[in-house]
Amino acid sequence: MDSFESFLTPEQLIRESEVLSECCRLMLEERLRYENQAEILLETGSFSRVNGDYSLKYKMKDDRFVWHAKPFSPNENSYSSEVPIPEAMVDKIETLIEFFAQSEAGFIS
Repeated sequence: MDSFESFLTPEQLIRESEVLSECCRLMLEERLRYENQAEILLETGSFSRVNGDYSLKYKMKDDRFVWHAKPFSPNENSYSSEVPIPEAMVDKIETLIEFFAQSEAGFIS
């Protein structure tokens, strides 16, 4: 067990495995949709969609892609993340495909 895993409970480790599996599945099965979303985000600077009980908002901020997941229920947590924007267009698209999949795969809390 590495030092990072030691901070996770057994339930969180199981959830981590589920989220990673779902992320990989989404990257394969939803690739075309993610490519279309990436095109919109790169052209307009922002993109929003609903995923389950969350509103997902993506935007370009300075040199970063940023997303924020806001729950419809006040009893749930909000989540956000950001990654640097690569220079090459092909790298931007691939980064966004992974970014979209990660944001839709679920959360480890």
